[in-house]
Amino acid sequence: MKYLIVLFHCIGLLFVLINLTYAGQYQAVRLIFDTDIESDVDDVGAVAVLHALANRNETEILAMMISSNNPWSASCLDALNTYYGRPDIPIGCVKENGLKKGSKYTEIIAKEYPHDLESFNKVPAAVTLYRKILSSQPDNSVTIVTVGYLTNLKNLLISEPDEFSRFGGSALVQKKVRVLVCMGGGYPKGREWNFYQDTAASKKVVSSWPTPIIYCGYEIGAAIKTGSGLRVLPHNNPVRRSYELYNNLSDRESWDQTAVLFAVRGGNGQLKDVWDVVMAGSNHINPDGSNMWLKVPDKQHAFLVKKMKPERIARIIEGLMIQPLHISR
Repeated sequence: MKYLIVLFHCIGLLFVLINLTYAGQYQAVRLIFDTDIESDVDDVGAVAVLHALANRNETEILAMMISSNNPWSASCLDALNTYYGRPDIPIGCVKENGLKKGSKYTEIIAKEYPHDLESFNKVPAAVTLYRKILSSQPDNSVTIVTVGYLTNLKNLLISEPDEFSRFGGSALVQKKVRVLVCMGGGYPKGREWNFYQDTAASKKVVSSWPTPIIYCGYEIGAAIKTGSGLRVLPHNNPVRRSYELYNNLSDRESWDQTAVLFAVRGGNGQLKDVWDVVMAGSNHINPDGSNMWLKVPDKQHAFLVKKMKPERIARIIEGLMIQPLHISR
């Protein structure tokens, strides 16, 4: 019986990847980006990658959510979106029990670059925006990529029916979301920042998220160094400025960029030579926020495994990070 269950879950994940491949040939990936943009600078790099992919019509950015409670994070994110020609991307923030770790760049970016987001208090709750956006999308059409704490996703799962949808959170996710790509954990086991900072949220999402999850672990991005190449950008570029403030334009690990890249290109065959995908088993969260990959066929989980040399992937990612401004269609 257990082998039949394993086969069932593997077939389910394979079906999702095949569907993503088919859809990716004809339309942009509908995507919601969830970030803890604050303590590290790879979130900014991920935003740059996301806009580059949107410029190429590979993705449609539906919304961006913030899982940290830094009062400048939303304005910083809005300034980045404004610089890249997409000032109207909806932004939602965690409103209760959010984590605040401090930032070397969010306040400065918010003050130095134009944006129209007046204050943190004007930003809607992420869970409300999630429900609004998801309810308006076709069934089984949305990719969510999370590169921060899982607080917003936990809040979404336990949310009640509202004016946007008669479905509770888990049912709404199951109806509208195709796949969740998660930068979190280490594989086959590890203890990683995004998971252990809000262990309760991580445990809830990992154990009960109702659609397939593909994990991009710590070890994937840790080997891929980007940032120093941003020196070729104009001094007024906010991505360059963020890295300058964070580490004086030195190379930094590319955890978040890898998750964004896979979320957009992983399902259309472009990354088959970059990473392998392990589908046999499922992820589990321990009480201390660490994770273990177990050969227990109880979820539709998969994780990425290194294939291409990290230096080659770094060139791909950094090439996207130094992309030009918004390309008019």
